[in-house]
Amino acid sequence: MTVAIAGLISLSVTLVAARLLINLMNSRGIGQYIRNWGPKVHEHKSGTPTMGGLAILLGLGSALIYLWFGFPGGRNDVLLFAIGAFGFGAIGFLDDVLSLVRGKAEGLSPGGKIVAQVGVSLLFIALVFQFVDQPTRLILPFSHSSASISPAWYWPLVVFILVSTVNAVNLTDGLDGLAGGASLISIAAFGLIGGSGTLPFIASISAATLGFIWYNSYPADLFMGDTGAFALGGFIGAAAVLTDSEIFLPLLGGLFVLECLSVLIQVGYYKSTGSRVFKISPLHHHFEPVEGVDYDYLLPKVEWSEPRVAIRLLIIHLVIAGTGLAGYFIWI
Repeated sequence: MTVAIAGLISLSVTLVAARLLINLMNSRGIGQYIRNWGPKVHEHKSGTPTMGGLAILLGLGSALIYLWFGFPGGRNDVLLFAIGAFGFGAIGFLDDVLSLVRGKAEGLSPGGKIVAQVGVSLLFIALVFQFVDQPTRLILPFSHSSASISPAWYWPLVVFILVSTVNAVNLTDGLDGLAGGASLISIAAFGLIGGSGTLPFIASISAATLGFIWYNSYPADLFMGDTGAFALGGFIGAAAVLTDSEIFLPLLGGLFVLECLSVLIQVGYYKSTGSRVFKISPLHHHFEPVEGVDYDYLLPKVEWSEPRVAIRLLIIHLVIAGTGLAGYFIWI
């Protein structure tokens, strides 16, 4: 019953908050600025209401307040998941606000984002050591055992996990429904691993994400912005840590890894050869029609519609995450 109530609260608040946010931003003429290096097919999205992550956080926050009083045995987890989602979401919110104020698609500097993200990560891990028994325990894949690592290694590992996950989700946020759908799959996977102890929190964020996707499905009425991408990335990273399944994150967050790798490969290959692997990166843009491409790239030319790209990438993500889950339950 607790799980159902938390999910219902989260979904209801998110749906209402998102609708109010859309109406408010449309009435004020406030919307997303589209980066000029992206595919031209996205130019019509300029002006679409953004910062939909605020609705996600309002829904999640309402459910966490309920869980604080209705699930007292999980108060430590309430605080830890709140730090993961709201701590990083606040950074994204500041980035979105600066972008809107400046009238262009740049907010915080890259260095400023990283410093702030590392700060939130350090706060999170400090609380993990305060509240969690055996905080350095890692479940080992392809075995029936776990291992603990030295805190000297565990601290930088968790910082890397949180910062990289937050930015990976942000990179994936380029097509309607893609980042939200992929986040929902990853969150559900960690819910299966965490079991009943994490289920109320997984239900809360899943319901909030569903409420957002209602408005973010193609053609989107609302974008999540960095507010939402950072919040979802922070929650997913926190879930990996709190379920001792950090090693499984590359599979359970498979699409996010592929998106990051596409950028790293593109930049590295271009710097070393002057050519490109992808038509344009991150990965999802390679599959879209891109005008004015007068350079060679290694992968075959593909021109799919936005919904087709999103659905097919989500299928790939689901298969990779399912492989990770199969490995976890078979070998644990």
